[in-house]
Amino acid sequence: MKKTSRQLFLFLLFILICQIGAAQYGLEFASHNMEADRRTSLQIGAKESISFQHKLSVSFDLSFLPFQQDYFGYIFRLITDDGVNIDLLYDRRLDQDKHFKLIVGEDFTPVSFNITPLQLYYNWTPMRLELDADRQQISFVCSGKRYAYPLKRRFASQFKLVFGATVIKNFQAMDVPPMRLKDIRIGENDKPKFYWPLDESMGTKSMDAQRKNTAEINNPIWIKRQRSEWKMQSSFSLEGQASVAFDKNEETVFFVGTKRLMIGKVGGNEVRSQEYADGKLLLVNGSQSLFDPIKKSVLNISIDQKIVTAYDSTSRTWNKQFDFPAVGTNYWLFNKYFSSSDTSIYMIGGYGHFKYKADALRYHLPTQSWDSIPFAGDEIFPHYLAGMGQGRDGVYLAGGYGSSSGDQMLNPRISNDFLKLDFKNHKAWKVYEFSPAFSDRVWANSLVVDDSNDVFYGLTFPNNKFKTHLQLVASNLKSTQYQFLGNTIPFDFHDIRSFADLYYAPKSKSFVAVTLFYDDKTDLTKATIFTLLAPPLPSEQAIMPLAKPALLKYSLYALALLGLFALIWWYRKRRKQKKQAISVMVTDKIGEPHLQAAPLKETEQDKSGQLVHLPQPKKVANGFETRHGAGIYLFGGDLQIVDLAGKEITKKFSPLLKEMLLIFILYTVRWERGISSEKLTELFWSDKSQSSARNNRSVNIAKLNSLLEQLGDFRVTKKSGYWCIEPMDTVYIDYLRFSRMVSNKKYFTETEIRELLDIIDKGGFLFEVDYEWLDNFKSEMSILVLTTLGNFIENLNVQDNAELIIEICNKIFYFDEINEEAMVHKCRSLLQLGYHSLALQCYENFCQIYARLYGEAYPKSFKDCLD
Repeated sequence: MKKTSRQLFLFLLFILICQIGAAQYGLEFASHNMEADRRTSLQIGAKESISFQHKLSVSFDLSFLPFQQDYFGYIFRLITDDGVNIDLLYDRRLDQDKHFKLIVGEDFTPVSFNITPLQLYYNWTPMRLELDADRQQISFVCSGKRYAYPLKRRFASQFKLVFGATVIKNFQAMDVPPMRLKDIRIGENDKPKFYWPLDESMGTKSMDAQRKNTAEINNPIWIKRQRSEWKMQSSFSLEGQASVAFDKNEETVFFVGTKRLMIGKVGGNEVRSQEYADGKLLLVNGSQSLFDPIKKSVLNISIDQKIVTAYDSTSRTWNKQFDFPAVGTNYWLFNKYFSSSDTSIYMIGGYGHFKYKADALRYHLPTQSWDSIPFAGDEIFPHYLAGMGQGRDGVYLAGGYGSSSGDQMLNPRISNDFLKLDFKNHKAWKVYEFSPAFSDRVWANSLVVDDSNDVFYGLTFPNNKFKTHLQLVASNLKSTQYQFLGNTIPFDFHDIRSFADLYYAPKSKSFVAVTLFYDDKTDLTKATIFTLLAPPLPSEQAIMPLAKPALLKYSLYALALLGLFALIWWYRKRRKQKKQAISVMVTDKIGEPHLQAAPLKETEQDKSGQLVHLPQPKKVANGFETRHGAGIYLFGGDLQIVDLAGKEITKKFSPLLKEMLLIFILYTVRWERGISSEKLTELFWSDKSQSSARNNRSVNIAKLNSLLEQLGDFRVTKKSGYWCIEPMDTVYIDYLRFSRMVSNKKYFTETEIRELLDIIDKGGFLFEVDYEWLDNFKSEMSILVLTTLGNFIENLNVQDNAELIIEICNKIFYFDEINEEAMVHKCRSLLQLGYHSLALQCYENFCQIYARLYGEAYPKSFKDCLD
């Protein structure tokens, strides 16, 4: 049971801190690809202008969408009540040296700059506008550079702020660059005033963090929603039974037809067509395409004819032609991958003439030679409709449809095997069998393998329907844990006339799904490209609430009247709640905390809202970076160490040094003194003499301190006979922050509660680390987290805090997957929000896990749980 829980924690952790892509939220702006009235705008101060005194700052994070036709437009317009406009404009004209330009009134200021394409299109760039009314100066800060400009006149201290399209009278502008925006902050006199993260997934309003001001949005495209809903990028038809290839470096999708090559860029709106200069490519049954990243060319493969032809994009010709007409194929829907290490294409499986294949083949491009690869080890199930993907140390093969004998007439079925293939040493072994959830599902052709997180992604679908759907799934490389992600993609499945594939675009941080359907009557293939922003949200969050049924006219009148009364009641309640702060009393160490509502005076409330603490870490693709610099993270599975530049350096520490660092941190924080030399010797060098142990201790502490210099003033030292870390507060340590908040404070504000949730959001406490001495620390932390969170939700009102309760319950499930109280609270909160089907699904998922762990059915019904 402990092992199962650990595996589940490992997988859930990955879903939450998936390192494919940085934190993905914000607002995307509909731009020149849409009609003027369908372009996006965000306005702050629409109903009542924002006012300030002396100094104003406006900051935000910006990025542009790649591969768009037109980038001209206004990023923002700040318009004062006396009619002064301050604009940031992107001027795309090629004859302009600098494209970002700051405008005041009707004049270009000297403030202009560029951002490198890699940064602009594939990363977030922080920007900040500063206004000093007393000195009559404007400044703009971007990429570490400050640009200053003296103003020619005074202006009003009240303003409206608009990003994107502007409809304010006398300042209308519908030119919007294809941009993304997040984390808008407004400060006054060097103090924060408003903050809009833009982390919504629906709606046309965004409330600032203090819930004091609302940003109005027209035609929003929420990035978080793009993490749960596949976006159809383009759909078109081309001649013949087409196939597809993908260049992940250039993020380009190629469609090979008989007359032309169609080319689409991930994130782009257009699909280019290249007609072949030498006539038709005579595509044969079962042929597939693949991209050669070495020669940067598209390949088309026929296993039956032992021909691989390459496309020359300059001459628009193929270097070989197939024999046509062909006599069918034995290799429909085989799996393949390109090996750069030996410049070869490896192929496996396929179907044709009532036979399923388990053959493994190799085509060596330099010598144009074919050979068969005999595999030892576990049996490869003869199949087609499997998924295959290449990892760092092997190739993985998921499922498929076939039969043990290879004969279609003899018990054909879906395979639940998940195999690892070593093509170099010709060995196959079964990693595990998929859970029953996959018993009726086959796979799209390719898997996306993420070795660093021990997970792979694939598209699955039922193969017993024509009108079916593709579902993205993430599954562990080492255990059977899995998670369905995002919503589904419509897919017409007609055996050998249909094809689906999955890719990952690392720059755009997007999954790319491609579907093909060949109509033999018209000899045309319909091709469709879908994209999903990473990291994707679990499918449960992707489900939209069902529309309520139509009611009779008088019922609607009654409901409207009730809604009005409810709105008045809510408004009064919110005003009352603003005069209170949520606080939590926590007993010493692992005592039982309880929620206590403490009415505060206005001055006390204001004071509590300005807490001083280290900022939280921000997740990035290859680890964690912190806004303040160095950090050490113990929540999230394994130890992670980040230097002053925000770069993860954990791999520089040997296993021994990592364990020693953990001991010094945990003993220093937990016991507030450190660890003795005798205890260190007992743990690490008990088999050595006293002098040898002393020497080993000195050498390894010196090595550890040498590495810790990259974190600043932070080292292991001996104090009062104990080895400890000093100074502790120069580096952000999530365990230290959590322990201090929970153990030393009597009261918690709602802000601090959310900070605790952010720390836990990465997952369990060192659950991937197995040291005997660590068990007490881990169990103590689990009890502390569960007790603290359990008492939070026990004292929160579900009518006003449903979303917060759901968030807390999700964190509880990281540490205890069958926590009955959390399940009940989450179901009640989902019902409060109107998500009836999700509440029932939450209950059913709990029952399934309960039955698996205890071998018996959960005794309470859904209704009984909620009574």
